[in-house]
Amino acid sequence: MKTVVLFLALLFCVNSYGQFSSNKGHPEHLVGGIIIGGLTSYFVYQKTEDKLLSWIIGAGVASIAGLVKEWVDPLWFGDTRSFDDFAYTALGGMIGASVVIPLKKRKSKEKVDYLF
Repeated sequence: MKTVVLFLALLFCVNSYGQFSSNKGHPEHLVGGIIIGGLTSYFVYQKTEDKLLSWIIGAGVASIAGLVKEWVDPLWFGDTRSFDDFAYTALGGMIGASVVIPLKKRKSKEKVDYLF
C-alpha cells in the first residue's frame, strides 16, 4: 500500500508538459473520482473486509459526488452541466475503488487463555 501511495504522490509531482491540460477538465474529474473512490473503498474495506461491498460503495460515492458537482455547477459557478464530466468522475470512481481488489484479508488474532 505504501508503494501505491508513493507512486500516486510522485505522479502528481511530475511535470507533464501539458499532456494533461484540457479546456474541458476531464482529467481533473477522472483524478477526483479516483481519489474519492479509492479512499472511500479503502476505508469501507477496513471496516467490513468485503471487497464487493467496498467497491460498490466507493464507486457509488464518487458517482454521487460527480452528480452533485454537476448539479451545482450552474447554481454556484455559472457554468453549464456536462454529462461528460459526470461520466469521467464516475469512471475515476470505478478505477479508484478497485484499490481493494489486491488487498488481503487480515488474519484474526487467536485468543489466548492464560492460567492466571
